[in-house]
Amino acid sequence: MTDTPVAVTASESPLSQGSAKADPVKKDPIKNAPVVSAKTGRAVAWFSLVLNLILVAAIAAVIWWLWPQWTALQQQQQVLQQQQQQQTEQGKQQHQQLTDQVQRQLALVVDQQKQQGALDQQQQQALLQLQLESKKQLSNGRTWQLWQIQQLLQLTGQKIWLEQDMPAALRLLQGAEQQLALLQDSSMQPLRQAIQTDLAELQKNTLPDVAKIQLGLTSLRKAVNDLPLRQSERELDDAAPVAATSSDWQSTLLQHWNSFWSSLVHVRPTQPEDLSVLSAGEQLSLRNSLQQQLLLAELAAMKYQSELYQAALQQAMDTLQRYFAAVDPKVKAASEQIVQLAALPVAFPAPAALQSSAVLDQVMRQSLVENMVESKP
Repeated sequence: MTDTPVAVTASESPLSQGSAKADPVKKDPIKNAPVVSAKTGRAVAWFSLVLNLILVAAIAAVIWWLWPQWTALQQQQQVLQQQQQQQTEQGKQQHQQLTDQVQRQLALVVDQQKQQGALDQQQQQALLQLQLESKKQLSNGRTWQLWQIQQLLQLTGQKIWLEQDMPAALRLLQGAEQQLALLQDSSMQPLRQAIQTDLAELQKNTLPDVAKIQLGLTSLRKAVNDLPLRQSERELDDAAPVAATSSDWQSTLLQHWNSFWSSLVHVRPTQPEDLSVLSAGEQLSLRNSLQQQLLLAELAAMKYQSELYQAALQQAMDTLQRYFAAVDPKVKAASEQIVQLAALPVAFPAPAALQSSAVLDQVMRQSLVENMVESKP
C-alpha cells in the first residue's frame, strides 16, 4: 500500500497562516514610533549655543569688573609692605644710632676712668720719687715733716676738687693732723687748729646718695618699655537727634540737611593729641630717647654734675608728659618718681678753699727763713 504525496500550498499551510497573522502585529509598532523632526534638532542646537554665549559673556563681565579691583588691591598691598619695611629700617637705624651713642658715652666714661687711674699712678710715682729725693736732700726732721704735711694737703685738695672723693680727703687730713701730733712743736699749733677746722667743715657736709639715685633711674629705664603711649583721641560734639515726622516734611528735610552739613565739617583748634599718632619706628625712637635721657641723668649724678642732671631729668619729664598717657597709673608713678629724683641734691659739697693750706704756706716760709739764717756762718 503506497502513500500518495499531498501538495500543500502556502495558503493552506498552518505555519503560513500563523506567520501571515503575525506580520501585521510586528509592523504596527514601527508605524506608531515618534520621529524627531529636523526643526526640533535645530532649535535645541540654537538654544545651547545662545546659552553658552550668555555664560561666556557673564564670565567675561565678572572678570572685567573684578580685575581692576584685584590689581588695585595688589598695588595697595605692595605699597603697605614697602612702607612697613621702610619704617622698620628707620626704627632699626634709630635704635642703632642711639645704641652707638650710649656706647660711645660709656666708652668715654671708661676712658676717663682709665686716664684718672693713670694720673693717680703717675702722681703716686711722682710722690714716691719726691719722697726719695727729699730723704736724700733734707736732713732736718722738722722740714721733712712739714714737707710731708704739704704733700698730704695737696693730695687732699686733689681728692676734693678733682676726684670729688670726700672719704679719701678726710683720711688725708686726719693723716696730716697725726703727722703734726708727732712733731710735738708748739709753733705748729695754728696749723693743727686750721686742719681741725677743715676736718669739721668737711664732716659737716653730707654727700649725695648716688646709689639711691642710680637705683631709681635704673628702675625707670627698665619700666620705659611698659609705659603706654598717648593715643590720638578726638572728641566731637554729638549731633542732636532728628525726629522723622511725615506731617511737616519741609522742616524735617531742613533739619536733616543741617545735621548733615554740621557733621560733614567740624572746625576746632589743633591739640597736642593730634600729633601723637606715631608709627612703630617712632614709638621705638621715643622709648629709646627717654631711656637715653635717664641714662644721661645717671651719668651726671655719678659725676656730681647738678646742672646736667637737672636738664636731663627735665627733658625726660617733657618727653613723658608729651608723648605718654598722662592718666595711666604707670605714667603717673614714673612722673612722681622723676620729680622725687629731681629734688635730690647731686652737687658735690666742696669748700671754696682749705684754711690749713694758707697756714702751712706761712709756716713753710718761716721755716725756710730760719734755715737760711741758721746756715749763715
